[in-house]
Amino acid sequence: MMPTKALITTIVVASVVGLALLIERQAEAPGEVKAEQLLVSDLAGEPDKEVNIQVYTFPPGASVPWHIHPDAHEFDYELDGALTLQADGQASKVLKRGDAVYVAPNVVHRGVNISRTQAARIFVVRVKPKGKPLTTEVQP
Repeated sequence: MMPTKALITTIVVASVVGLALLIERQAEAPGEVKAEQLLVSDLAGEPDKEVNIQVYTFPPGASVPWHIHPDAHEFDYELDGALTLQADGQASKVLKRGDAVYVAPNVVHRGVNISRTQAARIFVVRVKPKGKPLTTEVQP
C-alpha cells in the first residue's frame, strides 16, 4: 500500500493534469455562432414573401450545420474576418471582408470560420416564402 503522502501527491498531480487538459479542451472548443436579427418585413408587391436580415458572428473555429433555406434566396456580405462557404458538390469559397455571394434556394451549404484567432461577421439578406422555416438542417 502507498504511503499517505505519496498517495496525496499522486491524487494532486492527477487532478492538476486533468484540470489542465479540461481547460485546454475548453480553450480549443469553438464558441457558438450568434445571430442578430435586424429586420423581418413583408416584401412589397409580393404578398407571399418576406425579407429577413441578420448579422452572424462566427467565433474562431465555429461553424453552422449543413442546411438549406427552403425556397429562399440568400445574399451574403462579409463584414469582418474570413468565412469559408461550403456548398454540396461545389468547391469551398473563402469570403473575405467586402466579398459578397448569392446562395440559390435549396442549396445545401454551411459556413465555417477556420481561423483560430479571429471572429468572422457576415451580413445576410434572405427573401423567403412566408410560413416556411428560415433554415432546415440537412445532410450533404
